[in-house]
Amino acid sequence: MHGNTLGRRRVRRIAAITAGLALGLGLGAAAQASAAGQPVTGKPAHSASSTARSGADGTILTGRQMARVLKSLLPKGGKISDEFNQDGYAQLVWDDGHGKSMIGVNAQLDMGDVVAGHMHCEGEYLECQALTLADGTLVMRAKRASEKGGSAVVWLVDTLHPDGRRVVVQEVNAATEGGPVTRPQPPLTLDKLQSIALNPRWAG
Repeated sequence: MHGNTLGRRRVRRIAAITAGLALGLGLGAAAQASAAGQPVTGKPAHSASSTARSGADGTILTGRQMARVLKSLLPKGGKISDEFNQDGYAQLVWDDGHGKSMIGVNAQLDMGDVVAGHMHCEGEYLECQALTLADGTLVMRAKRASEKGGSAVVWLVDTLHPDGRRVVVQEVNAATEGGPVTRPQPPLTLDKLQSIALNPRWAG
C-alpha cells in the first residue's frame, strides 16, 4: 500500500513537471533551439530556457518568487490549483468561476541577441500584433491554435526590453494545452496579459 502511494506521488510529480515544460518549451522548434543555445529560425521563441535569468542584479528569480508575483497580478477571486514553478518560470491553473485556464510566465535576461529579430508576427497565428513602446520595448501580442492538437487556443504576450530582459505570459482555455477545452476562450484579455508581462516586479 505504501509503495503504491509513493508511486502515485511520483506520477503526479512527473505529470506536473511535464505540464510545466510543455507550456514553457512546447511552442515550436525555435523555442527549443533557443533553450539549447542553437540558432533560432522560424517563428518567435516562447521558451523556458534552462539558462533563463531575471532580477535587477542579474540573478534568477526563484520559482517561488515567480509564482508569488504571478498570483499577485491575477484578478482577485479566482481559484488557483495545479501550481508548478522552477527558476525563471511559474505556471498554474486559474479558475474565475467560468472554467479553468492554464496560465504561465517565463522571465529571462540577456535575450536580445536571441529573439530581437523574431518579435514579429510571422507564423501561424489567429491574430497577431507587433508593437514598439516608447521606451524601445518590443511587444508581440498573439492568439494561436494549440500546438498540442485539439481545439484549445493560446493567447500570449511576449515582451523584450532594450536591456535584453524578456517576459512571456500566456494562457490557454483549458487546464492543460493539450487537454479538453474548459471555456470558450482564455479568461484574461491581451491588454491584461500585456500589463502582467510589463510589470516591473519581474525584474526583482
